[in-house]
Amino acid sequence: MTATTALPRSSVRVALELPYPTPEVAEYLFEPDVVAYWLGDGCALLPARGAIVLLPDATVHRRSQWIGSGGPGRGQVTSLAWPSASAGDGDAAGLTVEHRSYEIVVALDDAPAKARVAFRLSPRPNGKSRLRIQHSGIESEAERRASLKAWSGALARIGRILVQAERSRRRDRQAVIVVHGIGEQRPGQLLRGFVANIFDSDAGDFHFVKPDHVSPLFEMRVATVPRSDAARPTTDIYELYWAHLIRDTTVAQVYGWMLRLILSRDNRIPPTLVRLVWLIRVVLVAAIIEFAWLMTLDVSGWLKGIAGGALVSLPAIASFVLKALRDEFIVGYAGDAARYLEPRAENIARRQEIREAGTKLLEALHDGGRYARIIVYGHSLGSVIAYDILSHAWARHARSRGAVPKTSSRALRALEDLLNPRPGRDKAVDVDQVQSMQHAAWLEYRRNGFLWRVSDFVTAGSPLAHARWLLNLDAATEFADLVRERSFPTCPPQTEQIPSPAVGILRKVFTFTHAYEDERSPRRTRSVQVPHHGGLFALTRWTNLYFPYTGLIAGDPIAGPLRPCFGEWIRDVKLRVTKGFAHCRYTDRSLEPDAVAELRTALRLPLRRPMADFAPSGRDLAGQN
Repeated sequence: MTATTALPRSSVRVALELPYPTPEVAEYLFEPDVVAYWLGDGCALLPARGAIVLLPDATVHRRSQWIGSGGPGRGQVTSLAWPSASAGDGDAAGLTVEHRSYEIVVALDDAPAKARVAFRLSPRPNGKSRLRIQHSGIESEAERRASLKAWSGALARIGRILVQAERSRRRDRQAVIVVHGIGEQRPGQLLRGFVANIFDSDAGDFHFVKPDHVSPLFEMRVATVPRSDAARPTTDIYELYWAHLIRDTTVAQVYGWMLRLILSRDNRIPPTLVRLVWLIRVVLVAAIIEFAWLMTLDVSGWLKGIAGGALVSLPAIASFVLKALRDEFIVGYAGDAARYLEPRAENIARRQEIREAGTKLLEALHDGGRYARIIVYGHSLGSVIAYDILSHAWARHARSRGAVPKTSSRALRALEDLLNPRPGRDKAVDVDQVQSMQHAAWLEYRRNGFLWRVSDFVTAGSPLAHARWLLNLDAATEFADLVRERSFPTCPPQTEQIPSPAVGILRKVFTFTHAYEDERSPRRTRSVQVPHHGGLFALTRWTNLYFPYTGLIAGDPIAGPLRPCFGEWIRDVKLRVTKGFAHCRYTDRSLEPDAVAELRTALRLPLRRPMADFAPSGRDLAGQN
């Protein structure tokens, strides 16, 4: 960042190059705490026409007083070209807000008629901007020297805090938690495959593996991918390993669970699987009828000889086949789903151990403020486990917060406005726009002092698509009832209705008022809006990837879109139609490079924290002069 000055006889002009785009700078520079930092205590500057402005006293010509003898000088905004100051401000020239210039002109009180201070913010190449301040209408050399000193000092303070912000950005780290699916997984198996496929060594990405000091398992490792100049911070990838916690599954438990699913009412079975379930039902009934028929036959003659010879070898062959099928598939794969998805007494302890391990991992990554954000990825049954862990962690820790000087609820209220469309406005919203607003609300929540760091939840091959079939508490309790009572968080969150300011109109809300002690005035309390205990996905974006299921085994019968069960704010990504079973291909770059590319996009690994995250601290404010 460099500053330049030009000194015509009746004016002072200073300028500074900033490594941030103009919209970010425009919003940041006029935050009250930031204004107090770069202009001085008691100063005020708002991008609003007619607003009263308080500027450093040394910049104001006073006919009756010597410069610098009083408090902040007073002025008024007389000219304004500030795109972000008015909602929906279009650009007649066809330029986006990012490429527009910003300008505020302040007429100074108790000064010559032409005394002005103009603030101009202009876009520069490569996403940078240039801030220029021009003080005109100066009448003496002493005034010019005082003005130059005041505005040069202001720019120096801006430069100082932005240098600190850039250094902080370069130290940012993010964490990714991957949760494996069913089967006899080995520790680190998913972790290594995930890192090798998601991060491209041919493009210069490399990683190293080190002991995982967060996990209580000595078997576990964490993979670290160093920072990329393409705005991706240093990334640590952790694996939540849970396969060792589901043991001793019996064939009877699996068969009982599968039988209950097959005998479910058709309205609970996913439409894509109804034909498959009916096929299984017909085969089972046919097998029972055939067995009963064979039991009534009187087999004799040469058939007895053939049967006698077969009896010598068949038991051994059948025993081998059935044992392999039982151990590898029925117990090793279906058994995991049977034990975790069904809340029966014998399964509760196992579910508790898995959820507790995941919640502890999430809490450990939140502690100490090491990570700027956390991303959670779950595959297959791992997506259900990840969903449960996030739900429980949110309910327990969502309102943990540190002290901050001020709070805002603007972004959260904007999300609620989407659920309360105005007359004449289309209720349908673009998912990408919603996710952008969710991210803004998450950033706001952080700046409000709350410690929740999970910005994104990504699922692949998720059986949550069949939640109405798989996640019922019992035969009498519908999945919809559990959603309505907020046992299962949705995206958007479930709402309640409260009276709106307009008479006779109710407003849907998923937030409530949270009161806290004012850090600046301990005897006072302040308040901010926060999502309720089921409001996880007001702040955390949810993206779901699935291969469409076609035919008998083509695609992924386990997965599907999640919006019908969990809400219209989920971004469902339908991958290409495949031949053969595709459930294990989501992170296989050799077979499905497009799916891996979509997964990279969903993870949103590039991260550039906004300038608002780097507001001046109390120490900065105290030492600015």
